[in-house]
Amino acid sequence: MKTVRKQRIGVILAALFCLMWGRGLAAKSAPHNFLLITIDTLRVDRLSCYDDRFADTPNIDALAAQGLIFTRAFAHTPTTLPSHASILTGATPLYHGIHENSQFILTEKYLTLAEHMSSAGYSTGAFVGAFPLDSRFGLNQGFDVYDDNYGSHGTQTFAYVERRAEIVVERALEWLRQQYEPWFLWIHVYDPHQRYDPPEPFKSRYPGRPYEGEVAYTDHCLGKVFDYLDEAGMSSRTLIALTSDHGEALGDHGEKTHGYFAYNATLHVPLILASPDIKPGRTAEYACHSDIFPTACAILGLDTPGEVQGVSLVPAARGQQLPIRAKGHR
Repeated sequence: MKTVRKQRIGVILAALFCLMWGRGLAAKSAPHNFLLITIDTLRVDRLSCYDDRFADTPNIDALAAQGLIFTRAFAHTPTTLPSHASILTGATPLYHGIHENSQFILTEKYLTLAEHMSSAGYSTGAFVGAFPLDSRFGLNQGFDVYDDNYGSHGTQTFAYVERRAEIVVERALEWLRQQYEPWFLWIHVYDPHQRYDPPEPFKSRYPGRPYEGEVAYTDHCLGKVFDYLDEAGMSSRTLIALTSDHGEALGDHGEKTHGYFAYNATLHVPLILASPDIKPGRTAEYACHSDIFPTACAILGLDTPGEVQGVSLVPAARGQQLPIRAKGHR
């Protein structure tokens, strides 16, 4: 009888050991951190990993080569604040109620991705490039640091107050160097938004094409973030999602910029997901901004809140079709 008990105990201990060992491997392979990058007013075909006829974006291309490119990703709206509200709440404007820049505030009754990750023990930091995402509009909920110190308006020409990508990236890296894992970092750069005025040498590299110059400059600045993750040994422990809030018409359909019409020129956006457990490639599965929240939860091993309307894009990373969206998804 004692021999049988000892054998049973041995089997149980062996099973527990295998289980814990397997979980340990999963923990090592799964990312711990989340880097969200949103590039304002970035038209999808101006990234050379999507279309190499325009701007040269080697740093984002390198990220895309290591990750999954969604060729059919779309914004819910062609304006900045509502789009970012959709990204950070995992819901559409019909749910979160943000329909335009400067006129709406995300109230505290809506759970943000930063709040959700903070409650799970993540350090959270946001560094934004321009006034449409000022903390007064409510997107700062859940962030330990929400850096919107872009200065004051110094011109008579109408434009949102902004700061260049290199300053946003510098401030973000200062914060990141002081963090212990796990962390959630959101970097928003505004440079491709009009007025287009890229610094040298990008202005000279794209004569007569200042928009493409702004995109190339933005790529250059973001390269510093990717380099730091590599140097710090964190690339293998970080999920990266890169997208834009909307595109730019650039004259298509008679629209110079964005915000008036809802054509693909302004609704079709880039979306790149990269992490150690995502197989590189391209997918034509449809995706949207509200999907980023549940996708991050699925990859990081967090529960997805019930109010999130988007779907996890993880099946697409496995070469599978995404589930049919519920009829109630708006």
